[in-house]
Amino acid sequence: MAPTEDAYAKVSTEAATEFVQSFYPALQSNRATIASFYSSPPSTIVFNGNPVADGNAVQEIFVSQMPPTHYEVQSFDCQIINKQYPTATIGRQIDPRKDISILVVVSGYVRFGESRDLPQRGFSETFVLVPNPSSEGGKGKRRRDWLIQTQNFRLVV
Repeated sequence: MAPTEDAYAKVSTEAATEFVQSFYPALQSNRATIASFYSSPPSTIVFNGNPVADGNAVQEIFVSQMPPTHYEVQSFDCQIINKQYPTATIGRQIDPRKDISILVVVSGYVRFGESRDLPQRGFSETFVLVPNPSSEGGKGKRRRDWLIQTQNFRLVV
């Protein structure tokens, strides 16, 4: 039996919520885990018009080049893109309701630097999330159910 529209909506909403609630705190205070949010290989990662190679490169930017950041997510929304995403499972069965790709749109404010007196900048970010086909996250790591395939970050003028 095919999943219902309500089942798809529930899965995509839960995926987007869990993603936003784990990704932005990692950018702020757990930067060594950033690469674990990305699929291998991602299709496209763009920060303010500048392409970035992969999740490891994003992590390197945040660890080595970015000052401390504080993200304040104001809103996010999601939409299923593909209800028949081709997931190659490795060692586990994927729930058919999770064989989907999801568009997640996030907006809010970001502050670069530790001082609360620094100005906040608006941002808009778009992700395509795909199911994680691997069965485990590696030694001591939590396996993520959804991974970033595509990301586009823009500071709002």
